[in-house]
Amino acid sequence: MNLIIALLHYLIQGLELIIVISALMSWLPGASQSPLGRWVNSVASILVNPIRRIMPRTGMIDFSPLIALLVLQAAEMGIRMLAQILFIY
Repeated sequence: MNLIIALLHYLIQGLELIIVISALMSWLPGASQSPLGRWVNSVASILVNPIRRIMPRTGMIDFSPLIALLVLQAAEMGIRMLAQILFIY
């Protein structure tokens, strides 16, 4: 069970890093056209695009990566709490 919790923790951290890299690449012209940039954007879009469809437009600033990071943080806290409950009993 510890291994599953650790793998979920690393998966969430990896997704957070990919979302941050994708957001930073949006500031660099042409960075998302590289093969690595396309891969990062495709992985990040799995989490960010559903949030973009729900959130209203806020002008030129896109808050959906920030919301995706908050959702991932909440999921990680939930997994930690679940792990504590399972390991106590």
